[in-house]
Amino acid sequence: MRTGLRVLIVTGKIAEESIRRKASGSKHAVDVRPLPVSVAAFITPDQAAEALGFLRRGDYELILLPGTVRGDVSPVEEATGIPTFKGPSNADDLPIVLDLLGEVEFSKTESASDLIQDARRDRAASELETVERSWRELVERHGGMVIGGEGRVVAVGSALPMRVIAEIVNAPTLDIESVRRRARYYESEGADIVDIGMLAGSPRPEAAAELVEVVRSSVELPVSIDTLDPSEIGAAADAGVDLVLSVDRGNMEEVAASASDTPVVVLPSNMREGILPRGAEERVAYLRENIERARDLGFSKIIADPVLEPAVKPGLLESLMAYRLFRRADSETPVLFGLGNVTELIDVDSPGVNGLLAALASEVGANLLFIPEYSPKARRSVRETAQAARMMFLAQRREVPPKDLGLDLLLLKEKRHAEEPYDPSAEEGERVLDARGEDALEYDRTGWFLIQVDRERGFVIATHFRGVEGPDVIVRGETAREIYQTIIREGLVGKYDHAAYLGKELMKAELALRLGRSYSQDGPLFK
Repeated sequence: MRTGLRVLIVTGKIAEESIRRKASGSKHAVDVRPLPVSVAAFITPDQAAEALGFLRRGDYELILLPGTVRGDVSPVEEATGIPTFKGPSNADDLPIVLDLLGEVEFSKTESASDLIQDARRDRAASELETVERSWRELVERHGGMVIGGEGRVVAVGSALPMRVIAEIVNAPTLDIESVRRRARYYESEGADIVDIGMLAGSPRPEAAAELVEVVRSSVELPVSIDTLDPSEIGAAADAGVDLVLSVDRGNMEEVAASASDTPVVVLPSNMREGILPRGAEERVAYLRENIERARDLGFSKIIADPVLEPAVKPGLLESLMAYRLFRRADSETPVLFGLGNVTELIDVDSPGVNGLLAALASEVGANLLFIPEYSPKARRSVRETAQAARMMFLAQRREVPPKDLGLDLLLLKEKRHAEEPYDPSAEEGERVLDARGEDALEYDRTGWFLIQVDRERGFVIATHFRGVEGPDVIVRGETAREIYQTIIREGLVGKYDHAAYLGKELMKAELALRLGRSYSQDGPLFK
Protein backbone atom coordinates (compact mmCIF):
# COMPACT_ATOMS: atom_id res chain seq x y z
CA MET A 1 0.00 0.00 0.00
CA ARG A 2 1.11 3.55 -0.66
CA THR A 3 0.60 6.63 1.48
CA GLY A 4 -2.41 8.88 0.96
CA LEU A 5 -4.98 6.09 0.73
CA ARG A 6 -8.70 6.81 0.56
CA VAL A 7 -9.97 4.98 3.64
CA LEU A 8 -13.51 4.41 4.91
CA ILE A 9 -13.91 3.66 8.61
CA VAL A 10 -17.20 2.08 9.65
CA THR A 11 -18.40 2.49 13.24
CA GLY A 12 -21.46 2.80 15.50
CA LYS A 13 -23.30 6.00 16.41
CA ILE A 14 -21.82 6.35 19.91
CA ALA A 15 -18.20 6.15 18.74
CA GLU A 16 -18.60 8.34 15.63
CA GLU A 17 -17.26 11.60 17.03
CA SER A 18 -14.39 9.88 18.82
CA ILE A 19 -13.39 8.07 15.62
CA ARG A 20 -13.47 11.33 13.65
CA ARG A 21 -11.18 13.01 16.19
CA LYS A 22 -8.73 10.12 16.26
CA ALA A 23 -8.55 9.94 12.45
CA SER A 24 -8.27 13.69 11.88
CA GLY A 25 -4.46 13.78 11.97
CA SER A 26 -3.91 10.88 9.58
CA LYS A 27 -1.85 11.20 6.41
CA HIS A 28 -4.63 9.27 4.64
CA ALA A 29 -7.91 10.67 3.31
CA VAL A 30 -10.31 9.21 5.88
CA ASP A 31 -14.11 9.17 5.82
CA VAL A 32 -16.14 7.91 8.79
CA ARG A 33 -19.55 6.30 8.24
CA PRO A 34 -21.69 5.31 11.25
CA LEU A 35 -24.17 2.47 10.73
CA PRO A 36 -27.59 2.66 12.43
CA VAL A 37 -26.48 0.82 15.60
CA SER A 38 -25.49 2.41 18.91
CA VAL A 39 -22.47 0.27 19.76
CA ALA A 40 -19.87 -0.66 17.12
CA ALA A 41 -19.51 -4.17 18.51
CA PHE A 42 -23.12 -4.91 17.47
CA ILE A 43 -22.31 -4.47 13.77
CA THR A 44 -22.32 -7.74 11.82
CA PRO A 45 -20.40 -8.35 8.58
CA ASP A 46 -23.63 -9.10 6.71
CA GLN A 47 -25.28 -5.94 8.03
CA ALA A 48 -22.27 -3.86 6.98
CA ALA A 49 -22.21 -5.52 3.55
CA GLU A 50 -25.88 -4.63 3.00
CA ALA A 51 -25.40 -1.03 4.19
CA LEU A 52 -22.30 -0.45 2.04
CA GLY A 53 -23.35 -2.43 -1.02
CA PHE A 54 -23.79 0.76 -3.06
CA LEU A 55 -20.02 1.44 -2.95
CA ARG A 56 -17.73 0.49 -5.83
CA ARG A 57 -14.02 -0.26 -6.07
CA GLY A 58 -13.02 3.25 -7.10
CA ASP A 59 -14.77 4.94 -4.14
CA TYR A 60 -12.19 3.85 -1.56
CA GLU A 61 -9.00 1.85 -1.51
CA LEU A 62 -9.60 0.36 1.92
CA ILE A 63 -12.46 -0.21 4.36
CA LEU A 64 -11.90 -0.72 8.09
CA LEU A 65 -14.64 -2.24 10.23
CA PRO A 66 -14.48 -2.14 14.05
CA GLY A 67 -12.14 -4.70 15.55
CA THR A 68 -14.94 -5.74 17.89
CA VAL A 69 -17.07 -7.04 15.01
CA ARG A 70 -17.51 -10.80 15.32
CA GLY A 71 -16.58 -13.10 12.48
CA ASP A 72 -15.04 -12.60 9.05
CA VAL A 73 -15.56 -9.22 7.33
CA SER A 74 -15.14 -10.71 3.82
CA PRO A 75 -18.85 -10.16 2.97
CA VAL A 76 -18.18 -6.40 2.84
CA GLU A 77 -15.34 -6.88 0.37
CA GLU A 78 -17.47 -9.22 -1.73
CA ALA A 79 -20.31 -6.67 -1.82
CA THR A 80 -18.16 -3.62 -2.65
CA GLY A 81 -15.05 -4.95 -4.36
CA ILE A 82 -13.01 -2.84 -1.93
CA PRO A 83 -10.33 -4.53 0.28
CA THR A 84 -11.87 -4.75 3.75
CA PHE A 85 -10.20 -5.53 7.08
CA LYS A 86 -10.84 -5.29 10.78
CA GLY A 87 -9.63 -2.07 12.36
CA PRO A 88 -8.80 -1.58 16.02
CA SER A 89 -10.99 -2.66 18.91
CA ASN A 90 -10.13 0.55 20.73
CA ALA A 91 -10.39 4.01 19.17
CA ASP A 92 -7.16 5.04 20.89
CA ASP A 93 -5.30 2.57 18.65
CA LEU A 94 -6.70 4.11 15.45
CA PRO A 95 -3.88 6.65 14.81
CA ILE A 96 -1.31 3.85 15.11
CA VAL A 97 -3.29 1.55 12.81
CA LEU A 98 -3.62 4.26 10.17
CA ASP A 99 0.07 5.04 10.46
CA LEU A 100 0.95 1.36 9.92
CA LEU A 101 -1.15 0.87 6.78
CA GLY A 102 1.27 -0.68 4.31
CA GLU A 103 3.66 -1.96 7.01
CA VAL A 104 1.41 -4.43 8.84
CA GLU A 105 -0.74 -7.00 7.06
CA PHE A 106 -4.18 -6.54 8.60
CA SER A 107 -6.76 -9.29 8.96
CA LYS A 108 -10.36 -10.01 8.08
CA THR A 109 -10.84 -11.99 11.28
CA GLU A 110 -8.51 -10.47 13.92
CA SER A 111 -8.63 -7.02 15.46
CA ALA A 112 -5.92 -4.63 14.26
CA SER A 113 -5.27 -3.81 17.93
CA ASP A 114 -4.03 -7.35 18.45
CA LEU A 115 -1.97 -7.30 15.26
CA ILE A 116 -0.11 -4.07 16.01
CA GLN A 117 0.76 -5.42 19.47
CA ASP A 118 1.98 -8.63 17.85
CA ALA A 119 4.01 -6.64 15.32
CA ARG A 120 5.69 -4.66 18.08
CA ARG A 121 6.40 -7.81 20.10
CA ASP A 122 7.81 -9.59 17.05
CA ARG A 123 10.03 -6.63 16.21
CA ALA A 124 11.34 -6.43 19.79
CA ALA A 125 11.98 -10.19 19.94
CA SER A 126 13.77 -10.18 16.60
CA GLU A 127 15.93 -7.22 17.61
CA LEU A 128 16.94 -8.87 20.88
CA GLU A 129 17.62 -12.24 19.24
CA THR A 130 19.87 -10.60 16.65
CA VAL A 131 21.90 -8.90 19.38
CA GLU A 132 22.27 -12.07 21.43
CA ARG A 133 23.46 -14.06 18.41
CA SER A 134 26.14 -11.42 17.78
CA TRP A 135 27.46 -11.11 21.35
CA ARG A 136 31.01 -12.17 20.50
CA GLU A 137 31.32 -9.59 17.77
CA LEU A 138 29.73 -6.91 19.97
CA VAL A 139 32.11 -7.59 22.86
CA GLU A 140 35.09 -7.47 20.51
CA ARG A 141 33.95 -4.23 18.93
CA HIS A 142 32.59 -2.36 21.96
CA GLY A 143 34.34 -4.04 24.87
CA GLY A 144 32.92 -6.06 27.73
CA MET A 145 33.43 -9.18 29.77
CA VAL A 146 32.51 -12.83 29.44
CA ILE A 147 31.36 -14.54 32.64
CA GLY A 148 31.24 -18.33 32.89
CA GLY A 149 32.44 -21.15 30.72
CA GLU A 150 31.74 -24.72 29.63
CA GLY A 151 28.49 -23.86 27.86
CA ARG A 152 27.21 -21.48 30.55
CA VAL A 153 28.42 -18.12 29.28
CA VAL A 154 26.99 -14.64 29.76
CA ALA A 155 28.46 -11.67 27.91
CA VAL A 156 28.38 -8.30 29.65
CA GLY A 157 28.93 -4.99 27.90
CA SER A 158 27.56 -1.62 26.83
CA ALA A 159 26.29 -3.00 23.51
CA LEU A 160 24.25 -5.72 25.24
CA PRO A 161 21.19 -5.70 27.52
CA MET A 162 21.86 -5.41 31.23
CA ARG A 163 22.24 -8.87 32.76
CA VAL A 164 20.23 -10.03 35.78
CA ILE A 165 21.83 -11.73 38.80
CA ALA A 166 19.19 -13.44 40.96
CA GLU A 167 20.17 -14.15 44.56
CA ILE A 168 19.17 -17.23 46.55
CA VAL A 169 19.04 -15.44 49.90
CA ASN A 170 20.51 -17.25 52.96
CA ALA A 171 21.24 -20.31 50.82
CA PRO A 172 23.08 -22.26 53.58
CA THR A 173 19.86 -22.34 55.65
CA LEU A 174 17.95 -24.12 52.87
CA ASP A 175 17.89 -27.84 52.13
CA ILE A 176 19.51 -28.96 48.89
CA GLU A 177 16.24 -29.58 47.07
CA SER A 178 14.98 -26.09 47.95
CA VAL A 179 18.18 -24.59 46.52
CA ARG A 180 17.70 -26.59 43.31
CA ARG A 181 14.09 -25.45 43.00
CA ARG A 182 15.03 -21.84 43.63
CA ALA A 183 17.80 -21.93 41.03
CA ARG A 184 15.51 -23.50 38.42
CA TYR A 185 12.79 -20.98 39.24
CA TYR A 186 15.20 -18.09 38.67
CA GLU A 187 16.32 -19.62 35.38
CA SER A 188 12.69 -19.89 34.24
CA GLU A 189 12.07 -16.26 35.31
CA GLY A 190 14.81 -14.95 33.01
CA ALA A 191 17.87 -14.65 35.26
CA ASP A 192 21.26 -14.62 33.53
CA ILE A 193 23.28 -15.60 36.62
CA VAL A 194 22.18 -17.41 39.78
CA ASP A 195 23.78 -16.09 42.97
CA ILE A 196 24.35 -18.03 46.19
CA GLY A 197 23.74 -15.72 49.14
CA MET A 198 25.83 -16.75 52.14
CA LEU A 199 25.39 -15.73 55.81
CA ALA A 200 27.32 -12.66 56.92
CA GLY A 201 29.49 -13.32 59.98
CA SER A 202 28.99 -17.09 59.87
CA PRO A 203 31.59 -18.61 57.50
CA ARG A 204 30.68 -22.00 56.00
CA PRO A 205 33.26 -22.79 53.33
CA GLU A 206 32.17 -26.43 53.01
CA ALA A 207 28.59 -25.30 52.37
CA ALA A 208 29.80 -22.73 49.84
CA ALA A 209 31.56 -25.39 47.77
CA GLU A 210 28.59 -27.76 47.95
CA LEU A 211 26.11 -25.03 47.01
CA VAL A 212 28.14 -24.04 43.95
CA GLU A 213 28.09 -27.65 42.76
CA VAL A 214 24.36 -27.98 43.47
CA VAL A 215 23.41 -24.85 41.53
CA ARG A 216 25.77 -25.66 38.65
CA SER A 217 24.16 -29.08 38.29
CA SER A 218 20.66 -27.59 38.38
CA VAL A 219 20.77 -24.82 35.76
CA GLU A 220 22.56 -23.91 32.54
CA LEU A 221 23.63 -20.52 33.86
CA PRO A 222 26.80 -19.06 35.41
CA VAL A 223 26.89 -19.20 39.21
CA SER A 224 28.04 -16.44 41.57
CA ILE A 225 28.55 -16.32 45.32
CA ASP A 226 27.68 -13.39 47.57
CA THR A 227 30.09 -13.25 50.50
CA LEU A 228 33.04 -11.23 51.78
CA ASP A 229 34.54 -14.15 53.65
CA PRO A 230 37.86 -15.26 52.06
CA SER A 231 37.43 -18.90 53.10
CA GLU A 232 34.01 -19.14 51.44
CA ILE A 233 35.29 -17.37 48.33
CA GLY A 234 38.26 -19.72 48.11
CA ALA A 235 36.06 -22.80 48.49
CA ALA A 236 33.64 -21.50 45.89
CA ALA A 237 36.50 -20.72 43.48
CA ASP A 238 37.83 -24.26 43.88
CA ALA A 239 34.33 -25.55 43.09
CA GLY A 240 34.26 -23.55 39.84
CA VAL A 241 32.18 -20.50 40.76
CA ASP A 242 31.91 -18.05 37.85
CA LEU A 243 31.65 -14.73 39.71
CA VAL A 244 32.48 -13.47 43.20
CA LEU A 245 30.43 -10.84 45.03
CA SER A 246 32.45 -9.23 46.50
CA VAL A 247 35.95 -8.02 47.35
CA ASP A 248 36.97 -4.80 49.08
CA ARG A 249 39.95 -3.27 50.89
CA GLY A 250 39.47 -5.64 53.83
CA ASN A 251 39.55 -9.02 52.07
CA MET A 252 41.09 -8.66 48.60
CA GLU A 253 44.64 -9.62 49.57
CA GLU A 254 43.46 -12.94 51.03
CA VAL A 255 41.07 -13.57 48.14
CA ALA A 256 43.76 -12.85 45.53
CA ALA A 257 45.56 -16.06 46.44
CA SER A 258 42.59 -18.24 45.49
CA ALA A 259 40.36 -16.33 43.07
CA SER A 260 42.38 -13.80 41.08
CA ASP A 261 41.37 -15.48 37.80
CA THR A 262 37.66 -15.34 38.68
CA PRO A 263 35.58 -12.26 37.81
CA VAL A 264 35.00 -10.24 41.00
CA VAL A 265 32.79 -7.36 42.07
CA VAL A 266 34.75 -4.63 43.85
CA LEU A 267 33.06 -2.54 46.56
CA PRO A 268 33.91 1.01 47.73
CA SER A 269 34.46 -0.22 51.28
CA ASN A 270 36.56 -1.91 53.90
CA MET A 271 33.88 -3.88 55.71
CA ARG A 272 36.45 -5.45 58.03
CA GLU A 273 37.02 -1.98 59.50
CA GLY A 274 33.43 -0.75 58.98
CA ILE A 275 34.31 1.76 56.25
CA LEU A 276 31.75 2.69 53.56
CA PRO A 277 32.00 6.35 52.48
CA ARG A 278 28.61 8.08 52.31
CA GLY A 279 29.27 11.02 50.01
CA ALA A 280 29.21 10.31 46.27
CA GLU A 281 32.62 11.85 45.57
CA GLU A 282 34.32 10.08 48.49
CA ARG A 283 32.70 6.78 47.60
CA VAL A 284 33.84 6.93 43.97
CA ALA A 285 37.37 7.86 44.99
CA TYR A 286 37.52 4.94 47.43
CA LEU A 287 36.07 2.57 44.82
CA ARG A 288 38.63 3.57 42.20
CA GLU A 289 41.44 3.09 44.70
CA ASN A 290 40.09 -0.38 45.52
CA ILE A 291 39.90 -1.26 41.83
CA GLU A 292 43.51 -0.18 41.26
CA ARG A 293 44.61 -2.21 44.27
CA ALA A 294 42.70 -5.25 42.96
CA ARG A 295 44.43 -4.95 39.60
CA ASP A 296 47.80 -4.71 41.33
CA LEU A 297 46.97 -7.94 43.17
CA GLY A 298 46.33 -9.73 39.87
CA PHE A 299 42.55 -9.62 39.49
CA SER A 300 41.97 -9.49 35.75
CA LYS A 301 38.16 -9.34 35.49
CA ILE A 302 36.73 -6.56 37.66
CA ILE A 303 33.17 -5.30 38.04
CA ALA A 304 32.51 -2.08 39.99
CA ASP A 305 29.67 -1.70 42.49
CA PRO A 306 29.24 1.83 43.86
CA VAL A 307 26.42 0.33 46.05
CA LEU A 308 22.82 1.46 45.65
CA GLU A 309 21.30 2.66 48.94
CA PRO A 310 17.66 2.41 50.14
CA ALA A 311 15.40 5.37 49.48
CA VAL A 312 15.15 8.22 52.00
CA LYS A 313 17.48 6.75 54.62
CA PRO A 314 20.40 6.57 54.03
CA GLY A 315 19.30 7.93 50.63
CA LEU A 316 18.91 6.75 47.05
CA LEU A 317 19.88 9.96 45.28
CA GLU A 318 23.40 10.26 46.72
CA SER A 319 24.21 6.69 45.70
CA LEU A 320 22.84 7.33 42.19
CA MET A 321 25.19 10.28 41.97
CA ALA A 322 28.05 7.94 42.83
CA TYR A 323 27.08 5.69 39.91
CA ARG A 324 26.99 8.65 37.55
CA LEU A 325 30.33 10.01 38.78
CA PHE A 326 31.99 6.61 38.51
CA ARG A 327 30.78 6.05 34.95
CA ARG A 328 32.01 9.50 33.93
CA ALA A 329 35.43 8.71 35.36
CA ASP A 330 35.57 5.14 34.03
CA SER A 331 33.69 4.28 30.85
CA GLU A 332 34.99 0.73 30.49
CA THR A 333 34.77 -1.21 33.77
CA PRO A 334 31.45 -3.11 33.97
CA VAL A 335 29.13 -1.83 36.70
CA LEU A 336 26.77 -3.75 38.98
CA PHE A 337 23.55 -2.10 40.17
CA GLY A 338 21.90 -3.68 43.24
CA LEU A 339 18.16 -3.12 42.97
CA GLY A 340 17.35 -5.25 46.00
CA ASN A 341 18.47 -2.61 48.50
CA VAL A 342 15.64 -0.40 47.23
CA THR A 343 12.96 -2.88 46.14
CA GLU A 344 13.00 -4.82 49.40
CA LEU A 345 12.95 -1.69 51.57
CA ILE A 346 10.00 0.19 50.11
CA ASP A 347 6.32 -0.74 50.40
CA VAL A 348 5.50 -0.08 46.76
CA ASP A 349 4.53 -2.67 44.15
CA SER A 350 7.73 -4.14 42.72
CA PRO A 351 6.99 -3.87 38.94
CA GLY A 352 7.04 -0.08 39.04
CA VAL A 353 10.01 0.08 41.39
CA ASN A 354 12.07 -2.41 39.41
CA GLY A 355 11.12 -0.82 36.10
CA LEU A 356 12.13 2.66 37.19
CA LEU A 357 15.34 1.44 38.85
CA ALA A 358 16.28 -0.41 35.67
CA ALA A 359 15.75 2.83 33.73
CA LEU A 360 18.04 4.68 36.15
CA ALA A 361 20.58 1.86 35.93
CA SER A 362 20.55 2.17 32.16
CA GLU A 363 21.06 5.93 32.36
CA VAL A 364 24.10 5.60 34.64
CA GLY A 365 25.66 2.93 32.41
CA ALA A 366 25.15 -0.18 34.56
CA ASN A 367 25.69 -3.61 33.03
CA LEU A 368 24.51 -6.02 35.72
CA LEU A 369 21.33 -5.85 37.83
CA PHE A 370 21.40 -7.68 41.17
CA ILE A 371 17.99 -8.66 42.57
CA PRO A 372 16.77 -11.06 45.29
CA GLU A 373 13.19 -12.13 45.97
CA TYR A 374 13.43 -12.16 49.74
CA SER A 375 10.07 -10.77 50.90
CA PRO A 376 6.62 -11.73 49.56
CA LYS A 377 6.12 -8.25 48.10
CA ALA A 378 9.22 -8.74 45.94
CA ARG A 379 8.01 -12.02 44.42
CA ARG A 380 8.54 -12.12 40.64
CA SER A 381 11.13 -9.34 40.84
CA VAL A 382 13.55 -11.39 38.74
CA ARG A 383 11.07 -11.62 35.88
CA GLU A 384 10.23 -7.93 36.21
CA THR A 385 13.88 -6.91 36.27
CA ALA A 386 14.74 -9.08 33.27
CA GLN A 387 11.85 -7.58 31.30
CA ALA A 388 12.85 -4.06 32.36
CA ALA A 389 16.45 -4.69 31.30
CA ARG A 390 15.29 -5.63 27.80
CA MET A 391 12.99 -2.62 27.65
CA MET A 392 15.74 -0.19 28.57
CA PHE A 393 18.12 -1.76 26.08
CA LEU A 394 15.61 -1.28 23.26
CA ALA A 395 14.86 2.28 24.39
CA GLN A 396 18.57 3.16 24.39
CA ARG A 397 19.13 1.45 21.06
CA ARG A 398 16.18 3.20 19.40
CA GLU A 399 16.85 6.48 21.23
CA VAL A 400 13.26 6.74 22.50
CA PRO A 401 11.55 6.68 25.91
CA PRO A 402 10.70 3.16 27.17
CA LYS A 403 7.20 3.26 25.68
CA ASP A 404 5.51 1.35 22.83
CA LEU A 405 8.54 -0.92 22.53
CA GLY A 406 6.71 -4.24 22.17
CA LEU A 407 7.61 -5.03 25.79
CA ASP A 408 6.13 -3.63 28.96
CA LEU A 409 5.66 -4.16 32.70
CA LEU A 410 1.97 -3.27 32.82
CA LEU A 411 0.28 -5.82 35.07
CA LEU A 412 -2.67 -4.02 36.66
CA LYS A 413 -2.72 -0.77 34.71
CA GLU A 414 -3.26 -0.55 30.93
CA LYS A 415 -2.02 1.80 28.23
CA ARG A 416 -5.44 2.38 26.67
CA HIS A 417 -8.96 2.15 28.02
CA ALA A 418 -10.68 -0.43 25.83
CA GLU A 419 -14.21 -0.76 27.21
CA GLU A 420 -17.31 0.40 25.36
CA PRO A 421 -18.99 3.27 27.26
CA TYR A 422 -22.35 2.48 28.87
CA ASP A 423 -25.26 4.70 27.93
CA PRO A 424 -27.77 4.94 30.85
CA SER A 425 -30.45 5.94 28.35
CA ALA A 426 -30.50 2.30 27.26
CA GLU A 427 -32.46 1.59 30.46
CA GLU A 428 -35.44 3.66 29.32
CA GLY A 429 -38.46 1.43 28.85
CA GLU A 430 -36.53 -1.68 29.90
CA ARG A 431 -36.88 -3.88 32.97
CA VAL A 432 -33.97 -2.93 35.28
CA LEU A 433 -33.13 -5.05 38.34
CA ASP A 434 -31.02 -3.82 41.22
CA ALA A 435 -28.86 -6.81 42.17
CA ARG A 436 -29.01 -8.24 45.69
CA GLY A 437 -27.18 -11.18 47.20
CA GLU A 438 -28.45 -14.07 49.30
CA ASP A 439 -26.65 -15.48 52.29
CA ALA A 440 -28.47 -18.80 52.34
CA LEU A 441 -27.04 -21.37 49.92
CA GLU A 442 -28.38 -24.82 49.22
CA TYR A 443 -25.76 -27.59 49.19
CA ASP A 444 -24.83 -28.92 45.73
CA ARG A 445 -25.48 -32.67 45.77
CA THR A 446 -22.69 -33.27 43.25
CA GLY A 447 -20.15 -32.17 45.87
CA TRP A 448 -17.93 -29.23 46.76
CA PHE A 449 -14.49 -27.90 45.80
CA LEU A 450 -11.32 -26.80 47.55
CA ILE A 451 -9.49 -24.24 45.39
CA GLN A 452 -5.72 -23.82 45.79
CA VAL A 453 -2.68 -22.50 43.93
CA ASP A 454 0.37 -24.61 43.01
CA ARG A 455 2.94 -21.85 42.49
CA GLU A 456 5.88 -24.10 41.77
CA ARG A 457 4.23 -25.66 38.74
CA GLY A 458 2.01 -22.70 37.82
CA PHE A 459 -1.35 -24.45 38.30
CA VAL A 460 -4.69 -23.57 39.82
CA ILE A 461 -5.97 -26.68 41.62
CA ALA A 462 -9.65 -27.56 42.11
CA THR A 463 -10.07 -30.57 44.41
CA HIS A 464 -13.55 -32.15 44.37
CA PHE A 465 -15.17 -33.81 47.39
CA ARG A 466 -18.49 -35.69 47.35
CA GLY A 467 -18.81 -35.83 51.11
CA VAL A 468 -16.76 -35.80 54.28
CA GLU A 469 -14.38 -38.46 52.95
CA GLY A 470 -11.26 -37.67 50.94
CA PRO A 471 -11.26 -36.12 47.47
CA ASP A 472 -12.39 -38.11 44.45
CA VAL A 473 -11.12 -35.85 41.63
CA ILE A 474 -8.42 -33.19 41.32
CA VAL A 475 -8.68 -30.81 38.37
CA ARG A 476 -5.62 -28.70 37.60
CA GLY A 477 -4.92 -26.13 34.93
CA GLU A 478 -3.33 -22.80 34.14
CA THR A 479 -6.55 -20.86 33.51
CA ALA A 480 -9.92 -20.62 35.21
CA ARG A 481 -11.68 -21.23 31.89
CA GLU A 482 -10.11 -24.61 31.16
CA ILE A 483 -10.75 -25.75 34.74
CA TYR A 484 -14.43 -24.81 34.94
CA GLN A 485 -15.05 -26.22 31.47
CA THR A 486 -13.52 -29.51 32.61
CA ILE A 487 -15.64 -29.44 35.79
CA ILE A 488 -18.82 -28.93 33.75
CA ARG A 489 -17.82 -31.58 31.21
CA GLU A 490 -17.19 -34.12 33.99
CA GLY A 491 -20.51 -33.38 35.68
CA LEU A 492 -18.90 -32.21 38.92
CA VAL A 493 -21.24 -29.25 39.45
CA GLY A 494 -25.02 -29.37 39.53
CA LYS A 495 -26.30 -25.92 40.53
CA TYR A 496 -26.15 -22.57 38.78
CA ASP A 497 -25.10 -20.67 41.89
CA HIS A 498 -22.34 -23.21 42.60
CA ALA A 499 -21.09 -22.92 39.01
CA ALA A 500 -21.08 -19.12 39.27
CA TYR A 501 -19.22 -19.34 42.58
CA LEU A 502 -16.60 -21.65 41.06
CA GLY A 503 -16.05 -19.31 38.12
CA LYS A 504 -15.48 -16.42 40.54
CA GLU A 505 -13.08 -18.33 42.77
CA LEU A 506 -11.13 -19.93 39.92
CA MET A 507 -10.61 -16.56 38.21
CA LYS A 508 -9.51 -15.08 41.53
CA ALA A 509 -7.00 -17.93 41.96
CA GLU A 510 -5.70 -17.45 38.41
CA LEU A 511 -5.15 -13.74 39.06
CA ALA A 512 -3.42 -14.52 42.38
CA LEU A 513 -1.09 -16.90 40.55
CA ARG A 514 -0.28 -14.38 37.81
CA LEU A 515 0.15 -11.42 40.16
CA GLY A 516 2.01 -13.24 42.94
CA ARG A 517 -0.67 -12.44 45.51
CA SER A 518 -1.90 -14.76 48.24
CA TYR A 519 -5.02 -16.75 47.43
CA SER A 520 -7.60 -17.56 50.11
CA GLN A 521 -10.83 -19.24 49.10
CA ASP A 522 -13.82 -17.02 49.93
CA GLY A 523 -11.45 -14.21 50.93
CA PRO A 524 -10.78 -11.00 48.98
CA LEU A 525 -7.91 -10.88 46.49
CA PHE A 526 -7.29 -7.20 47.27
CA LYS A 527 -7.78 -5.82 50.76
